[in-house]
Amino acid sequence: MKYISVVVPEEVDRELRFACADQATTKSRLVRKLIEEYLDEWKKEFEVDLQFPRDKEED
Repeated sequence: MKYISVVVPEEVDRELRFACADQATTKSRLVRKLIEEYLDEWKKEFEVDLQFPRDKEED
């Protein structure tokens, strides 16, 4: 088994904690799904930033 550490928003953390109360197989699937969804959202935001870089002088 391999362990990873991730930083997630509070709402995702809350869902993961509820998942831990479920059976192991349910927890495993839900945890994987939540992390994949979060990473997909993060990736989309990151790709938008690459397409439209912010001018540091504007900040």
